[in-house]
Amino acid sequence: MLATDILIQDHLLAISLVDELEGVINDERGNRETFRDLKAALELHIREEEEVYYPALAELDEFSDLMDENVAEHAMVRANLAQMSELSPADATFQTLLTETRLALEAHMEIEESDIFPRSIELLGEERINELGNQIDQMKGDAGLSLSAGI
Repeated sequence: MLATDILIQDHLLAISLVDELEGVINDERGNRETFRDLKAALELHIREEEEVYYPALAELDEFSDLMDENVAEHAMVRANLAQMSELSPADATFQTLLTETRLALEAHMEIEESDIFPRSIELLGEERINELGNQIDQMKGDAGLSLSAGI
């Protein structure tokens, strides 16, 4: 499977989990589990991009600045997730951080899905993007989240 397709699936999963957590008014166990799922999904997605996808793109002059720009975005998401881990999903601060995270994710997704992904396929070729997809799927498998598991 193409790495870009896997990363798009990751994006959709993250947004669906954010949707579940938005506006939570109580702190049921399920909300904490949903947050744990969101945190795990985003942490793995960030690793997929930083360890597999972005390094392959960085070999091209056109994408040489990609790592620096996107790693900064990833750092903000990681910081938000760390703060959110200490809070109840029903907490107002948690919800504010969740909104910030959603906005960052949506901006990130828009740039990747409308520009970076299509250009990467064009410049690297489908075969190379498929190889990267296999590496990402292996990473997911190592984390217990292979494509066959529906992620």
